[in-house]
Amino acid sequence: MHRTPCLIIERGYPYEGGTPLPLEQDVTVLGRRDERWTPDIPFDNAFISRKQAEIRLEDGEYVLTDLDSKHGTTLNGSPLVPFRPAVLRFSDRIAFAKGMVMLAFSPFRLDETLDFAPLSPGIHKARGGLGLDPLRQTVQHGESSYALSDKEFRCLELLAGKEGQFVSRDEIIRYVWPERSGAREPSVPVTAEEIHSLLYRIRKKTDQRIAIESIRGKGYLLQAGIGE
Repeated sequence: MHRTPCLIIERGYPYEGGTPLPLEQDVTVLGRRDERWTPDIPFDNAFISRKQAEIRLEDGEYVLTDLDSKHGTTLNGSPLVPFRPAVLRFSDRIAFAKGMVMLAFSPFRLDETLDFAPLSPGIHKARGGLGLDPLRQTVQHGESSYALSDKEFRCLELLAGKEGQFVSRDEIIRYVWPERSGAREPSVPVTAEEIHSLLYRIRKKTDQRIAIESIRGKGYLLQAGIGE
C-alpha cells in the first residue's frame, strides 16, 4: 500500500494546529511567502527565510536540508548545518525561527490505515512500553493514557527515545526550549528550577509510573524499569 508522508503543523501561521501537509513531490520547499515567491509550503512569518528549508526524497528516505536560512532550522532541537541533509524519522520535530514554526514528520497521513498496527496511526512505541502520540500530546502506559503539555511531552519524548541513556541538561534545553537555546540572538536562559519543575509535573501527571533519575548538576536518565 502506498503511503503519503506528511508534516503535521504544531504551530505556524496561516495553518491551524494539527493540519497535515502531504509531501506529494520528490522535492518540497518550505519558506516565507511574499509578492514574488510562493514556496510549496508557505508560511506568513517575517523571521522565516523565503527559501527556509527543503524536504527531498532520496533512496526511499525523506531528508531535511536547511537552505542557509537567516534564523536557522532545527531538527529535534539540534541546529542543522546549512546544505547538509538530515534523514527524517517518525515524529521528528522540525522548528524554524526558534520555534515560531513547529512541525512533526510522519511517514503516513493520519487518515491512512496501518496494516497490522498495534497502535493507532498517531502513536509510536518507545522503548520501555510507552506509547507516544505527538499529535494529541499523550503518553500511554499499559491501559492508562496521560495528557501532557507541549513541553512536558517533548521532554518525555526525548528521554524515552534515549531510555537507559544519560541525557544532558543542554540536550533537554535544546529540544524542549528551542526558542531559548539559540546562539544567534540573546535569549533568557532556561534555569535548573524550570527543568526540575517540568520533570515534577511529568511524574505527577503520570501517577509516578515513569522513573526519571536526576544526576545532580549534569542531566537525567529515564530508567529501563519504568514503574508498573
